[in-house]
Amino acid sequence: MSYELEVVEEYLLHGERRFKLRVKGSKITVNVAADSIDEAMEKARNILKKIRADRIIRG
Repeated sequence: MSYELEVVEEYLLHGERRFKLRVKGSKITVNVAADSIDEAMEKARNILKKIRADRIIRG
């Protein structure tokens, strides 16, 4: 499953660039540290795959 993500927030925390991303159409959010939006989305997708979020999203 390919997750459609949207950036909710981008911020710095202790000098680290962080992103909060949400799976579109859900309340599921993922926070990651990354140097770019593309890297953040890739990391978030990997996390969602690891936790098998598709089982939750499909209902």
